[in-house]
This record gives sequence, C-alpha cells and structure tokens, in this order.
Amino acid sequence: MRVQLFGIGLKGRSPAIDAQRRINCRLEPRMDQDRTAMALIGCEGLTAFCTSIGGNPSRGMWPVNTLTTPLLFTVNGNTLYSVNNAAVVSSIGTINTSSGDVSLVDDGTFLVLVDGTNGWVYNMATTSFTKITDGNFTTTPQTVTWQDNYFIVTAKSGRQFQLSQISPGVDPTVWPFNQINFTGSGPSQIQAGIADHSVLELFTSETTEFWQDAGNPDFPYANIPGSSQEYGLTSPWSLCKYDNSLAGLFKNKMGQSNISRMAGFRLQQLSNPDVDFLINGYKNISDAEGFGYMSDGHPILQMGFPSAGQTWEFDGLSKAWSERQDTNGNRYWAHKFANFLNRRLVSDYRNGNIYQIDNTVFTDNGSIMPMEVWSKHIWNDDKYLSIPQLQVDIESGVGLTLGQGVNPQLMLEVSKDGGQSFTAVSWSSMGAIGKYTQRVIWRRLGRARDWIIKLRITDPVKRILTGASAEIVGGTF
Repeated sequence: MRVQLFGIGLKGRSPAIDAQRRINCRLEPRMDQDRTAMALIGCEGLTAFCTSIGGNPSRGMWPVNTLTTPLLFTVNGNTLYSVNNAAVVSSIGTINTSSGDVSLVDDGTFLVLVDGTNGWVYNMATTSFTKITDGNFTTTPQTVTWQDNYFIVTAKSGRQFQLSQISPGVDPTVWPFNQINFTGSGPSQIQAGIADHSVLELFTSETTEFWQDAGNPDFPYANIPGSSQEYGLTSPWSLCKYDNSLAGLFKNKMGQSNISRMAGFRLQQLSNPDVDFLINGYKNISDAEGFGYMSDGHPILQMGFPSAGQTWEFDGLSKAWSERQDTNGNRYWAHKFANFLNRRLVSDYRNGNIYQIDNTVFTDNGSIMPMEVWSKHIWNDDKYLSIPQLQVDIESGVGLTLGQGVNPQLMLEVSKDGGQSFTAVSWSSMGAIGKYTQRVIWRRLGRARDWIIKLRITDPVKRILTGASAEIVGGTF
C-alpha cells in the first residue's frame, strides 16, 4: 500500500503523539486538487535593501509612504534615521536612550516616537527634531498610535493614556492636562495601545478595553459600554496588524498565554495545543515580537521569542504552524517589519541591516536557508513495516547554472523509533536545470514498527514538494 506522509500536524508535547515539523516551508491547500491536495512550498528568502546603518539593530521601523519622497524611519542605537527608496540613509537626530523597543507613528506631517523614557517629534516638512518637554507628558511613554487627529500615548507603568493637542498641522509637543485618562476595568498596567477600525484598543496585562471618539468636550474618548474583556497582552511588542485585524500573544484569567487574533471584541485563537505547550514552556515570553505580511495569498503571522531563541510562523491560508530558522538552526533574523513602497522589509536583530522579503531567492542575504520537513507516523498497530520504496514528488529540473545548486540535492533521514532519533540515508538529485523528469526515489530502507521520514534541502533553489509516499509491506508482530 502507499501512505501519504505529510499533514498539518506539529511536534509539541511528544513525538509519540505527533512528530511533524516544517522548517522554512509552509503548506498550500490546492482547491482543485489537480495533482495534490496540499503542496509544500519553501519560504521566501531575504535580499539586502540597506546595509549601511551599522552594527546597532533597529529598535523600531515606520514607513511613511504618503510623502512626496516616501521615507522609511528607523531608530538604531540612539539615532533616528530616514531611508529613501534608493536605500540612501540620512541621520535625523539623537535620542536619550540606546536600547529597548521604540514605537513610532505619523499623521502625514509629524512623526512621533516614544522609547519608554521620552517622546520625540520630527516635523517631516521642516525637518526639525524636538523632544517633548510638556510637563503633562508621561515620564514612561511606551507605545504611540494615531486616530482622529490625535496622537495617543500609553504609559509604561500604571494605567495612564493621554492624547496630544488635536492635529493635523498642530505640533504634537503639546499635551493638554485635561486629555489624560486611565483604564478602569482592572488594576493592571497598560501594555500597549493601538487604533484599529476606528476603535482605540487598550491592552493591559490582564484586561482589554475599547474606546471610541465620542466627541466629548473635555476628554473626547469614551469607553464603549460592555466591551471590556478579561484577557490581557503578554508582550506589548507581540501586538501587530494581521490580515485586516490585530494579532498578538495574549493571556486570559485561566493562566497561560496563547497566540490569537482579534475578532470584534473577542479573541480567535490561532495557536493550537502543541504551540501553546511549547511557548508556555519558554522561561521568558514577555519579549515576544510579532508582525504580519502577505505572501502570494498567504496571510503570514511571524512571532519571535528572543529569549527562547525561537521563531514561529502561522499561515492563515492553511491554518498550519511552522518554524523559521537561520542557517544554524537558531532564531530567524527578521525582527522589525515595515511595508515600504510595496517592499516587505524586515530588520536584522543582530545588526543594522534591513532586508527585503523576496519570493525569487532561496537564501537569507546569501546565507543558506535550510528547508526541512518531518513526516507523519508510518505505523500500523505496532506491527513491523518494511519500506521497499519511498518517492518524493517535487518540481524537478530547478538546478542553477553556476555554484551550489547546479545539481540540487534532497537529503533523506529516517527514524525507526518514532522520531526520537534519525539516521542519514543519502542525498538524491532533484535534477539539474531542465531535467524535468527527474525522480527522487530511495529503496530498501529496512523495517521498523514506527517510522518517521525527514527531508532536508540546503541548496539555494526553488523548493516545491507536491507529495511524498511510501510503499509499505508487512504487518507482523
């Protein structure tokens, strides 16, 4: 018999339950099921956009695509920079901190940034850069958002949020004393505030509140009656725009954190029990960082855990989770995200480089981007099973003309103990350029009670797997 090897499962609590893993690849459901119901697609690579900022990684990026000359703003170390479409970098000014995440937003004329200690205003028309010194301004500004001509800042400690003097065209260095308010659904401190779908959403560590501009003469915003929820935000930097909504790492009153997206005032959980088991096992998840982007019809949510050295990716098309890794199996480089002039840009957490997510390359700025996939269990009531032949269906003939990848290879490893350990079998050619009828087959793999198959590609070539199947013989104890 022939057994299809790959599904949407994920190795979590134990490989005895599910041993499947996908590294730097994602599943794509095929509606017509022409050749396959589900294809495995290698993730896009990274190409250099700007590599001249230096050794300090970005603390926060923000694109302003509405300017006559659109600019990408980034804070690296203690300096605010602008980067134009040609990747030319200009230094704007310095701030008083050199580390920690930075939040930025603009109203078309002014760019406001906060760094947990101070707030700063950059006038994009006059190029003046000014520290906010208004005595009413919070001493711990952590996040900033913009809505209805107000800049809105949340404090890093306590429950305070406040509104700037109404813009546009009015310098947001003025923060009136009567435009300060506090969350009230619980005593926990605010983690982040963000405007989404004409609602101001304020996330504390335990509760969430929803406010709207009611036009009140004193403080214009009012809490939407009955909307407060008893879930909070585990990490302020996990909150991000995702697929016409918001997503992040949340925690409810029952104790553990999960990755969810907003569905109205409620949460729609995206993480499954396997992902929840893994992330709640990390020693520190309060520094999780997330961002979302589209990739050829796939709504992608990437969630990095810096302290744990792990990066997870959720694909809203297949509803499947996978891992993103660098060349050495460590946390993926992507850190901060910006959609700048239809370029999907990410910063490198290790240095000041900014890369473009590029569907046409299969390396990360020239470094090997391994693709790896582990199969479902090949098992039948704990009986011995032999595999006389294993075939992987791929897009063949994708070899390059020069260098690594002229004759791209697919490595097979097998586990005969249910995914606890693996033995390398051999490499098999995916086909030099133009060799479109190349077949990838291994024979006489032996026998075992519980098989797991692992496939790995390191050559910088197009990676499309349309299926994998094994001929199974046996069934004896």
